[in-house]
Amino acid sequence: MAHESYEGEEFPGVGRDAPGIVPLRATSGRGPEGSTAASVGSGARSALSIEAGVDELRIGDVDVAAARAVLAQIGADGAASLDRLSATETIAVLSRLQELSGAVAAVQARALIRLEEAVKEDCRRREETPEQALKIARSEVSTALKQSRSCAGQSMASCRRLVRSMPGMLTALARGQIVPSSAHRVGRTMAPASPEQRAQVDQILTAHLPYLEDCGPEEWGGEAEKVLHGLDPQGAAERHRTAKQERSVTVRRGEHGMCTVTARLPGLDGARLRKGLSIAAEKARAHGDRRGHQQIMADLFADALIGRGEGIDPSTLEIGVIITDRSLLAPDHADAATIEGYGAVPFEHIREEMREAMASVAEDPELAMTLRRLFTDPEDGQLVAVESTARSFPPALARFLRIAHQTCRAPHCDASIRQNDHIVPWSQGGPTSLDNGNGLCAADNQKEESGQSARVVHDENGTRRTVEWTTRYGQTSHRRSINFDPLGTGARLLRGADGTARPRPGPGFRPPDGEPEDPLRRALALIDPHPAVRERHREQHRLAPRRRDHVFFPHLTLITDRPWRGLEPGAA
Repeated sequence: MAHESYEGEEFPGVGRDAPGIVPLRATSGRGPEGSTAASVGSGARSALSIEAGVDELRIGDVDVAAARAVLAQIGADGAASLDRLSATETIAVLSRLQELSGAVAAVQARALIRLEEAVKEDCRRREETPEQALKIARSEVSTALKQSRSCAGQSMASCRRLVRSMPGMLTALARGQIVPSSAHRVGRTMAPASPEQRAQVDQILTAHLPYLEDCGPEEWGGEAEKVLHGLDPQGAAERHRTAKQERSVTVRRGEHGMCTVTARLPGLDGARLRKGLSIAAEKARAHGDRRGHQQIMADLFADALIGRGEGIDPSTLEIGVIITDRSLLAPDHADAATIEGYGAVPFEHIREEMREAMASVAEDPELAMTLRRLFTDPEDGQLVAVESTARSFPPALARFLRIAHQTCRAPHCDASIRQNDHIVPWSQGGPTSLDNGNGLCAADNQKEESGQSARVVHDENGTRRTVEWTTRYGQTSHRRSINFDPLGTGARLLRGADGTARPRPGPGFRPPDGEPEDPLRRALALIDPHPAVRERHREQHRLAPRRRDHVFFPHLTLITDRPWRGLEPGAA
């Protein structure tokens, strides 16, 4: 996890000032009673009792679980009294709820640190290492907060800094004077600082709270960084060198076929990039280009990176795309397409790329499209494939897992797939198969070290439906493969709710003559209703030798066993 190497020191206790630090006291703003700074260093601890259980949370005389149930009911069903509120009253509701969210976030921060300490105490009794205790704590937090393990680790780190070294920021968060995103931004900015430096920055920011209270997270982080630089200018260069080691590029799915590319670069490089793109866009506009300034910058950026300009050779880019025959041939009934490792995009985005590829194939035959048929289970839209007897997932099966899973299959994680994992470990007899395979990021592939276990959940016919993850302390989560037919499966679920769907076969059920039993046969049955032909396809699918070479074209790859000959007449 980013910045975790800075978290090894002992921290001053909560409610006490760091050694050698003279506490600051704010005299402006909210006054003695409302001032956050006035409470820093007081050392006061609440005597309220906490009773927590599976369905219970009571703090003092307040039944938090009951309050949550009331809020959930209003949020889900609405309320006539809410509909009658005036604008002023509605604003008051929003403000009080925002303050409530800040108080909850502050309690949550302290609870996260207590969970980490409790797990460490338990692991110490088990004679386990501190590193393993930290991994287990992250797994528990991930499941409790419904975050990926990476996000959970970052949340724990920023909370640790706030609780142990920055009580002024934590108090401001609890009182609703700053929002959780701003408080955690300050916590992340303080990652490379020492506990004493964090305490000093906390005092200065608390004194300036009346002037910063309504700033956004970016400004809060910038202010904290400026204060830290002023307190320790000699360490600024080392902090920059450390941060520079975390250079990275991320591509996240956006809406309606778009994406967001984020590059973490040195600030000067970023400024040069922006200025260069901006000047080029201005020149293009001066020469009559009617695109918007930002549009030109985005196009130039993409051109330089993916081969339309002097960038990466496009023939080295292997990008798999899943698109249904309905989207190709019957646009009025089309489904969303899926880009490997990225997610769903509008089908027309892929059709446009295909048309461009067909137009340019004569110029460069090496960049032609290639198609491969894939079959989904009609029951839940997941892909169907075959098994392997090798320990390492062979290339074809590994590729299939990446296509079927798209992103890490650990709970709450959307990271890219880096490794294929045996759900039941190979050392315990787990087979190398689609049923026992999971695409995971590198961190989640260490689930056993994090105190987690996973198992496949089958339906009554033995078909894999989901994977259940269990933490050491009994929290469970479920994650399944990608559903490539959400509309069809949703319609079947709705029909099931109405009682009009065909009942699912139970154990021992034998289908009528000619009706397929397994998911692949059912998928084939939707394509070809003739059993004899289905059997021939079945044997071809299992036994026929298949080519595994891929042919690429700019920005897109479609995988098939036969060359792409273009759309049928009238299908475009």
